[in-house]
Amino acid sequence: MSTAKPVTPAPPGSEAAEALRSSEQRFRALFEHSSEVITLLAADGTVLYASQPASPVLGYGPTENVGRKVFELIHPDDRSGALELFAGLMQEPGHVVRSELRTQHKDGTWRRLEVVGVNRLSEPAIGAVVVNYRDITDRERTERDLRETLSLLNATFESTADGLLVVDLAGHIVSFNRKFAELWRIPDSILETKDAPRTIAFVLEQLVDPQGFITKVRDLYARPDASSFDVLVFKDGRIFERLSQPQRIGGKSVGRVWSFRDVTEAKRAERIQLATYRISEAAHAAGSLQELFRAIHAIVGELMAAKNFYIALYDAASDLLTFPYYVDEYDSDFPAKRPGKGLTEYVLRTGEPLLVTPEVQAELERRGQVELIGAPSIDWVGVPLKIGDRPIGVLVAQTYAPGVRYGETERHILQFVSTQVAMAIERKRTEEQLHESERKYRLLFETNPEPMFVYDFETLRILAVNGAAITRYGYSEAEFLALTIRDIRPVEEQGRLEQELARRPDDGAIRTGVRHRAKDGRLFEVDLVARPLEFAGRRARLVLARDVTAQRHLEDQLRQSQKMEAVGQLAGGIAHDFNNLLTAILGSTQLLLQVTPPGDVRREDVDEIRNAGLRAAELTRQLLAFSRRQVLAPKVLELNAVVANMDKMLRRLIGEDIELATALHAEAGAVNADPGQLEQVLLNLVVNARDAMPGGGRVLIETTRVLLRDELVERRHRLPPGDYACLAVTDSGAGMDESTQAHLFEPFFTTKEVGKGTGLGLATVYGIVKQSGGYIWVYSEPGRGTTVKVYLPRVPGAAEPPLPAPELPALRGGHETVLLVEDAAPVRTLARRSLEARGYTVLDAADGPSAIELSARHAGAIAVLVTDVVMPGMSGRELAERLAPTRPEMKVLYTSGYTDDAMVRQGVLNAGVAFLQKPFVPDSLARKVRDVLDS
Repeated sequence: MSTAKPVTPAPPGSEAAEALRSSEQRFRALFEHSSEVITLLAADGTVLYASQPASPVLGYGPTENVGRKVFELIHPDDRSGALELFAGLMQEPGHVVRSELRTQHKDGTWRRLEVVGVNRLSEPAIGAVVVNYRDITDRERTERDLRETLSLLNATFESTADGLLVVDLAGHIVSFNRKFAELWRIPDSILETKDAPRTIAFVLEQLVDPQGFITKVRDLYARPDASSFDVLVFKDGRIFERLSQPQRIGGKSVGRVWSFRDVTEAKRAERIQLATYRISEAAHAAGSLQELFRAIHAIVGELMAAKNFYIALYDAASDLLTFPYYVDEYDSDFPAKRPGKGLTEYVLRTGEPLLVTPEVQAELERRGQVELIGAPSIDWVGVPLKIGDRPIGVLVAQTYAPGVRYGETERHILQFVSTQVAMAIERKRTEEQLHESERKYRLLFETNPEPMFVYDFETLRILAVNGAAITRYGYSEAEFLALTIRDIRPVEEQGRLEQELARRPDDGAIRTGVRHRAKDGRLFEVDLVARPLEFAGRRARLVLARDVTAQRHLEDQLRQSQKMEAVGQLAGGIAHDFNNLLTAILGSTQLLLQVTPPGDVRREDVDEIRNAGLRAAELTRQLLAFSRRQVLAPKVLELNAVVANMDKMLRRLIGEDIELATALHAEAGAVNADPGQLEQVLLNLVVNARDAMPGGGRVLIETTRVLLRDELVERRHRLPPGDYACLAVTDSGAGMDESTQAHLFEPFFTTKEVGKGTGLGLATVYGIVKQSGGYIWVYSEPGRGTTVKVYLPRVPGAAEPPLPAPELPALRGGHETVLLVEDAAPVRTLARRSLEARGYTVLDAADGPSAIELSARHAGAIAVLVTDVVMPGMSGRELAERLAPTRPEMKVLYTSGYTDDAMVRQGVLNAGVAFLQKPFVPDSLARKVRDVLDS
């Protein structure tokens, strides 16, 4: 052991020496058995000695810090304070100094120590500054945690929604939170004294049952370990829940905790909610509206003071306010009236609840919004009765006694029950109207001109029928009531019926296109409207079955007419534009033929162009005629001759990758048809066959005779008995499925990609065949190609020879001036050249405004106006009318791709005007102009 400093030894055996040894032994024993660390420091703070406690504090051994300045171990922030304390020790020997500071552990962490130091430098047995220290790090952490816990508990204690009171076993107040004081409304002057008797006395004055309260308190104080829960009722209507639990520390009861919760609003809400249920029950139980009104008054009276009470109902249809129920201390007469400016009408008008105190009444009167009606009340509260957003009346309570006042609580009560009251009133009124409604229903059911019946929702048995159903179906009423709805549906409709029954909507359904069967087996189509109803206590359906058989036939005819009209309109428009092109083509070929001498090798090519143009013009004329739904110029034709004449054109049309074969039988014979239309049929069928084989294939055209003695019916086709010439076109293309075939002849239906077809080809074929009295059949399967057969009635005799062309008069020209107006540049150029070649002076314009300007600039006479009828911006007729005032002697010749009859029917031209139909050739134009000028 290191000594504090050298000490001069006492003579051996002397009494002083013995005392010194004894002191050193006691001091050593104290060092070695102390629970704290004892360190001896020199006057400069050097460690001279450190004891070894039972558990190391800083982790160092007894000699590890000897010779080291103790201040090196102290935290830098605490070092200056430690030096000041040490300096103070040096100045006051024997003075004890206490402090807390942070010292570094051997592992590098900082530990908080409690240090006690005393200057013993002057004492011979010690000769050092003695420092005792112990580790208080854990104790400080525990104290901090305890402070935080107490702070949390205190915050919880003060922030809870319940009022808390803590007492000891004798009932003395230990603590309470602010909520306790607020709930009980106890003045601070009483609570601050924690005087339990005064506090209890203040509490007892507020309770309805003070004796029960004090009895419970005494009982629990006598049983420290007991718990309790009860409900306290206040004189002012408040309701508290009270919970008492023993306070235990270490498993031993040391006091009691009282908890109080204000449940006034919750209890009131429960009572109001219960009241709504009771009102609903009253609506079911009451035998009349008056009985229901009395029950409502009684229920509201249990929730609030409602001695004076009335119900007002408003009928919007008659604009009348009635008072079917009222109880009032002063007013005994509540007559029906039209809405005025009373408080009741104010609530009805605004649709909002209203609490009226004398001050509110005065203000409303001052603003002119209400007038005093009847005896003046002190407080008045009214709420609207509504079904959804529709006001049906007002629920009102009022008081005449100063001691009974209304506030927001009463307004809330009436508002809460008003919805249930309105529903109950409406339900009862509905019940009273039900008998009248049932009588009217029976009358409507029996006298309805459409068949009606009622069937059981579960068994499907018919429960009732009206007279119209008996007449239409042919069953007697007794027979009807023995049937189910399955019995009036044909066998093929049973599957659909089962599907409909499996998916019956709760609100009924509308079914169209349903077939029913009468008693005699006849089938007819009906539209059904089914609605749910309760019939004789059973779940049922009311069905109206409207016979639409005749209507469906008319609708089919209308749809077909509309389809054909659509085809006609489109065809007419296309043909009009095409005629402009044909005019230029045919006119140019005529001019070429005029300048090409016979025998010239080019003349054959020009003739071929001209013939193709003429055929196109013929087809165009037929298309225009088809748009008018007329058949033009039918004649007896040899079917084989028609096919043979088109052979060359068809081969060019289908291309080199498709083989065209014909099999024409001589017995096919003759038919009565328009040549252009028949060619159109064949052309469209071959084009369709070509388009079905984009990779090439084979097209076969056949003719034959078919003689039927019986009607032939197959799938969608029907062919009556007769003698027919059959034209068949077969391709080796992709074929069609059943779904495609079902729509094949519908206008605008096409299976081709966009831009490859209009969907009119087969629709046109169908129309032409039908107009010619024929039939068309289609046979096709996917991957097996398609065959289309056209059956036309054969006619006896040989085909008619072509009619000789009428002998035309010699073509003459002239020297007059012609104003030519045509929007199509090729047609305008051709017409100008043609007329100028015949000696005429031609002024040409592309549209109406240009023609008007040209006429104004021309000083001389204009003999004739040649104008297209349909042009952008200004029509030909409008142009002629605009020029007529300045050139009254000028004649007019109209041209158009439409027929003259079409122009008249559409109101474009008047009957009898000069008209030239496109396409025309130069000679026909020149001849027509001469005819107009000479007329």
